[in-house]
Amino acid sequence: MNFRKSLGYSWFVVIILFVFRSLHTADIFVISVVLQQILDEFDITYTSGGLIFTATFFMSVFLYPVWGYLSDRYSRKTLISLSGIIWGLTTWLNTASKTFTDFLITRTITGVDDTPPSTMNSLISDYFPPNSRGKPLGLISASAAFGALIGTVLGVVIGYVTGWRNLFYFTGGVGIVMALLVYFSVKDVPRGSSEPEFSDIKIKEDLYKINLKEFVSLIKKKSLLFLSLQGFFGVFPWQVLQAWIFTYMIGERGLDENLSMIIMLIWLLSMIVGNLVGGLLGDLFFRKNVKGRALVGAVAVFLSAPTLYITIMWPKNNVIGFIVAGTIASFILPMAGPNVSAAVTDISEPEVRSSADALLRIFEYGGSSAAPLISGVLADMYGLGLGILYISVSTWMICGVLFVMLAFVITKDVLEMRGKMAERAEKIKAIHLSQ
Repeated sequence: MNFRKSLGYSWFVVIILFVFRSLHTADIFVISVVLQQILDEFDITYTSGGLIFTATFFMSVFLYPVWGYLSDRYSRKTLISLSGIIWGLTTWLNTASKTFTDFLITRTITGVDDTPPSTMNSLISDYFPPNSRGKPLGLISASAAFGALIGTVLGVVIGYVTGWRNLFYFTGGVGIVMALLVYFSVKDVPRGSSEPEFSDIKIKEDLYKINLKEFVSLIKKKSLLFLSLQGFFGVFPWQVLQAWIFTYMIGERGLDENLSMIIMLIWLLSMIVGNLVGGLLGDLFFRKNVKGRALVGAVAVFLSAPTLYITIMWPKNNVIGFIVAGTIASFILPMAGPNVSAAVTDISEPEVRSSADALLRIFEYGGSSAAPLISGVLADMYGLGLGILYISVSTWMICGVLFVMLAFVITKDVLEMRGKMAERAEKIKAIHLSQ
């Protein structure tokens, strides 16, 4: 029988994956909230604190191509569930640390479970057609902000009351529960089943499998090159903000934990809305012109740098102004994200989308993994606020230029992909007619 997805179930899958990714992000983010406890317990500097994040990110990046390849070959829901089990077990292992060396090693191991969003993005792309993917991918992108929001609350409510170890016990247990939820509630779908060219074809299973020829053809595309290069620079600020913004508010602006948590909640809610609006705008402009997603991304990152600068430089005695400036920045900052994810699906064949997205993440996190460490060094030298600012503004400016360059080359790759899907559809129809 033909595989057809109801719109309601498609969004149900997106919501389940959103919850999974949000809680996984919360597990990653909580260390930022209780970092001061860890700095104090192990008597380490900002530089050593930055090393914790950088080492974990490097572990994740090292395994991204493995997760990407496996996701293009095997059941995506099973791999997502497996990552949840690993997430829970490695987080529990981290609680056994007695020295900073123990903590650094076990925290680095938690990077193993960080299957890139490519697995989820690939699965979602087979539930939604090309011109409707921005919205669900925007929701998945919003999981970063929502997860940070949850992580902030858990960090303050559990971490500050009972200590970071009990906090990690809790978030590790959540990973196990989410793994089971995904495994028993999400269905795998045939790769390519949502492509418009296949709308009147019965698809029972994956039509194509990843192969070396397709992958080599993919990495030669100029669009993927510019997507990867913008990602290399564009994620630097996110790594810095994720690692240090809570510590910055407490340590440098002199805000207490409760007020910092409230500010983070406001900003993170603004980020969630920004992700959704970014995805919506990307879909809207993509329908008018295939350059649309790239142009939305360019505008977003060019506006991100000045809004973050204004926020960090806002007078310390004006808390209300600081909150408002940060809320505006938080709305703009994430708008590029869902358009990058959707653009990858626009230019890549269904059977290589996980690998394509994983390749993008290697660029994104391969370079930016060092950002928390670099900003930690700058913080020890010049202060945490300037450390955040120097890295974020400079890299976003470069990222914006690369988005503009992407807009000039992406049309060819999108049209080429649609042509290839049309050729496949004709071949499959011919086979069906001959049977």
